[in-house]
Amino acid sequence: MIANLKQGVMGIVLLFVMVGCGGGGGSAADNGGTASESTPPAATGGADFSYLANIPVGGSRILSIPTYDGAGQVVHPDVIVKNGQFLMTITPYAFSDVDLENPSFYVSSNGIDFQPPAGGVNPLVFNPSNGYNDDPDLVFDPRSGQYYVYYNETPSSYHKQYLDLLQSPDMLNWTHRRLMEFRTSGSDPFIVSPAIVISNGYYFMFHVEIDTDNQHSPNTCVRDPHKHQIRVMISSDGVTWDKHQDEGIEIDMPSWFNPWHINIVQGNGHFYMLVNGYNTGFCDQHNLYLAVSDDLIHWHFVPQPIVAAGTDFYDSKIIYRSAAVINGDDMYVYFSFFTNDGRWFLGVKHISLSAAVQ
Repeated sequence: MIANLKQGVMGIVLLFVMVGCGGGGGSAADNGGTASESTPPAATGGADFSYLANIPVGGSRILSIPTYDGAGQVVHPDVIVKNGQFLMTITPYAFSDVDLENPSFYVSSNGIDFQPPAGGVNPLVFNPSNGYNDDPDLVFDPRSGQYYVYYNETPSSYHKQYLDLLQSPDMLNWTHRRLMEFRTSGSDPFIVSPAIVISNGYYFMFHVEIDTDNQHSPNTCVRDPHKHQIRVMISSDGVTWDKHQDEGIEIDMPSWFNPWHINIVQGNGHFYMLVNGYNTGFCDQHNLYLAVSDDLIHWHFVPQPIVAAGTDFYDSKIIYRSAAVINGDDMYVYFSFFTNDGRWFLGVKHISLSAAVQ
């Protein structure tokens, strides 16, 4: 149960629901606002959604991302809208090479064509000599006026893990700081896919807590006996986190489902969780699902996938960590996916929220 979350922030969350959404990663329109600002459903923050709107509802297309290694294979997107631009962090991942998996940053005026910002250099950080980086999450922090990219730093031994932060006032100059160390060889959890939401001055870091058998890769396929949990930590500043204060969430996932990577999107007075996962084994087909909440506490899992892998869907085997932006009833899902010939790409799919959650 999540007694601490309920007791500590219920009043804050109820206030948030009454006054509307804003701030935090992946919000509907302009993530520069605080959560006390009302965000009308049609607000676009000055961004041009017409190119995305040209994709028919239910339709999708593949995006071309110029990666620093030149291969154009990517995974782990997060996308927000700020000051009329679509901003994205993502990691290159050509043929599942973890040495390439370094957070990179891109901008777009139309949500389709992404390039590094003028004067920007990718990657934002290189991998450590004894490990790799993964799972970046992008937010604009209204308190500091800076862009934050949270990500995991994972030593190859899996005996430790770190939550790191890159921050920038201008999307060009990034400074690095280490926020938390997890001693996974002891009693600390191993977390994947941190997803940060800013609500009324509080920072919520949702994440998936897993085992540490290090067999979670399409290249090292084993049956997975472990049940993963979606959990949340709360911070007052987005920098200071207590790893011992994470709590489980209330979500009605089916018993057969194992969540793997998540992301959180705000829009139209609701929170939407994008949940990638599978049935029993990691190499089972991964699909992308949606869960909905009005209060960050209670989540309803929609059992019909919003993006499903298949040989007839870009020859995909796995729909992986994804992101989304919302404009009214339109959700544009930026889905990363793994193909049957071992490559990783990014697509965008147009879905109707009212149809998806009915």
